[in-house]
Amino acid sequence: MRTPWSLVPRHLRTHWVRSGLTVAALVLALFLFCTVRSVVTTLDSAVTSAANNRLFVQSAVSLYVDMPVDYRDKIAQVDGVQSVTYFQWFGGYYEDEKNFFAQFAVDHHVFFDMYRKDIRIVEGPGGVTGEAAWDAAVKAMDSDRRACLVGTGLVREFGWKVGQTIPIVPKIFVKSDGSSWDMNIVGVYEPTKSNVDDRTIWFRWDYLFETMTAEGRGFDGTGAYAVNMEPGADAARVIADIDALFANGPQRTKTTTEAAFQATFVAMMGNVPVFMGTIGGAIVFAVLFSVVNTMLMAARQREHETGILKALGFRDGVLVRLVLVESLVLSGLGGGLGLLLAKISEEGLRHVFGVMLPGYAVEWRTLGLGALLTLAVGVVSAVAPALTLARLRPVDALRSEG
Repeated sequence: MRTPWSLVPRHLRTHWVRSGLTVAALVLALFLFCTVRSVVTTLDSAVTSAANNRLFVQSAVSLYVDMPVDYRDKIAQVDGVQSVTYFQWFGGYYEDEKNFFAQFAVDHHVFFDMYRKDIRIVEGPGGVTGEAAWDAAVKAMDSDRRACLVGTGLVREFGWKVGQTIPIVPKIFVKSDGSSWDMNIVGVYEPTKSNVDDRTIWFRWDYLFETMTAEGRGFDGTGAYAVNMEPGADAARVIADIDALFANGPQRTKTTTEAAFQATFVAMMGNVPVFMGTIGGAIVFAVLFSVVNTMLMAARQREHETGILKALGFRDGVLVRLVLVESLVLSGLGGGLGLLLAKISEEGLRHVFGVMLPGYAVEWRTLGLGALLTLAVGVVSAVAPALTLARLRPVDALRSEG
């Protein structure tokens, strides 16, 4: 006999509230699973995608303690160092404090060369695109002290355009008259690696330094130095030589690879991977028990129907297939919608996480794992109810009131 597949949609419609709640639970569970896992993969990606020839030099006391400006020239003289740029966190916002994102003051001459493989200029002055946009942006930065590059994420969020002047309100480098810092957009970049955020402004360090000096604010340091090593240079030796150079002060340094520098920010958030992994595991178990319970209730309510099918000659294999397909339809519908929700909410969550988690992305491998979990939940949830119905004798099943 053929399997009566029409019973599957009828079963789901009969108790539509229960089916709907189960699907909703699966949607939420898979969405949360993909989100928490994406937090972990984003943090890992930022570390693993870091350049292997780049170092960061910071104060040995704290990242919040500035180092003297003249350290740059001394670092540049260390054997194996190719180039050095200031790397100063600005800490301002655009129009409203909720519009907070990263701004860094850098030596633009060095920065463009140092990050050539990490970013791509998608639009330069005059709407120039392609390779020409890079050279045009460099020239524009040279000729305008207030020039800056902005990420594609900021352009999407605020509708900025090349040639526009944007006011950034400072929270650290406050001017004596309380005015904002005007920055002229000369280029829009997009990251080619996940270690660079698309919601960042890069502007000229000398604009910051000269303005604060003129203000008499005593600005004489920088938060960090980014260092590119020469090809073939031994990172361990270069790190040791830089730190040895300033071992006696005036400010001792702590030099690390870019990967280790990125990892320090992960460490500031605690043991996030373990915490997120625990949450993800709890979500999977919770939704598994939810679907199992739903299928067990459904099996109990159709015992009488099972007796009729068995009396008509349908074998146990037919009943098992019906339960399995019903479970897979429930889990597939809920899990699929959850995965879709996780992917389409990617941009919104990237904005929510902001500078705490730049480059947030739901990877395809995460969606693939979510799909496998959805399939596993559907199969496992069908085992107990399928066995229960298969073991029923027709006489006992017909006596059941369901």
